[in-house]
Amino acid sequence: MRHLLTSSALACALLLPSVLPAQSGTVAIRAGRILTGDTTIIDGTLLIENGRITAVGGADLEVPYESIMHEYPDATLFAGFAEAHTNSGMDRANEGVPIAPFLNVADSINPVATFFEDELRAGTVAMGVLPGNETVIGGRGRVVMPAGMTIDQMTLTGDLGMKIVISPKRGWSRSAQIAELREAFEGLDHRLRLLGQKLVDEGTRNDILAKHDAAPDRKPDDADRWDSQAGAVRFGDDFAGKDLISEEDLSDQDRGLLAIRNGDERVWLACATASDVVHGKKWVSDMGLLEQTVFVVTAAAWKAAAELSGAGLGVVLQGALWHVERNPVTYKEVETFAPKVFHDAGVTFALGSNGQLLGPNLQGYQAATCVREGVPRSVALDAVTRVPAQMWGLEGQIGTLTAGADGTFVLLDGDPLDVSSRVLEVWMRGIRTYDRTTDERLQRLTEGR
Repeated sequence: MRHLLTSSALACALLLPSVLPAQSGTVAIRAGRILTGDTTIIDGTLLIENGRITAVGGADLEVPYESIMHEYPDATLFAGFAEAHTNSGMDRANEGVPIAPFLNVADSINPVATFFEDELRAGTVAMGVLPGNETVIGGRGRVVMPAGMTIDQMTLTGDLGMKIVISPKRGWSRSAQIAELREAFEGLDHRLRLLGQKLVDEGTRNDILAKHDAAPDRKPDDADRWDSQAGAVRFGDDFAGKDLISEEDLSDQDRGLLAIRNGDERVWLACATASDVVHGKKWVSDMGLLEQTVFVVTAAAWKAAAELSGAGLGVVLQGALWHVERNPVTYKEVETFAPKVFHDAGVTFALGSNGQLLGPNLQGYQAATCVREGVPRSVALDAVTRVPAQMWGLEGQIGTLTAGADGTFVLLDGDPLDVSSRVLEVWMRGIRTYDRTTDERLQRLTEGR
């Protein structure tokens, strides 16, 4: 995940807006229709102060006299699309090593990648960027806005969690994949016990030296009192010296593994098939991590809907929405619409965009397809707005238009689930970040310049 900045990328940067931390002052947005998620407000008004929504109401909502009013009588305003999980926008989705908990996508995200520009143009306001699936433990992810000139400007939270993959990477079997995963944590446990005993022995040695007025052995002070605090290991049974171990005593890899074992990391568990779900659920349950796990699946996992019901933080369905297989007797193709199966089973799910499609592939199209196939509209909309925010730990901040949430939203010339609707503007934290009328690249495309 090395960060590259080419001359072409620098050229793209001139077309990407930068994002300020938050707007100052008060802004009022009046639109012909506001979709709050629970209700639809006709001729609605949204009030934003210092980057946060302070009120949502109708045309009669009292607007402070000092507010700057923006009116869009023919537009629809909604919270914007949220991509729960993606490995796009980085210079490389995976490194070569299978066990890499020390990696962080912050070191690989390219802020001026055209991917982010395209997502912004499509009305995406936030995305969870995580390593790809060609790994075993891939590293830490973060939630970013698709705009900004630096990682810090883009970041909503760097505390997204760790990518772990149950589905075998290319050239591996599932047994080899899971064996590598188990070995990583068994090795951690072994190294921690050896380290604990070593620290006990060093303490005994220092006690003896002190009795003979000799200077005890001391680690050099690196001026970081946080990672030198003992008691870093909080999981499992007690062992000699467990309470003496600090993060400072560990390698970068073991720090990452320890954070997972301690339950400090949200786990994004890639389980492409139903069999992978069964194995993955057992593994996180054995590790005591089920309640903080998001299952990243494909449509083929619909057969494990009962296993996924009520498990962890929910499911991210990526790629195609249909699973197609042949009946072994008749040899006829059988299609199963996975989101409807998940919904009927009570599985909370988020929808990702489908990069396999050559035509419409973004979340509005995915959600609209769900509605056509019998999934309630509210569930389909939540799958591309509120549910991703819940999975990120940003519930009430992103994906909703309620008081206290970020002043982040999208204005369209139609319904968000109508594939013919066009994004007019995107606002983030009270700042207009995208404006279709000034989108130079889009104008060149549509006008043939």
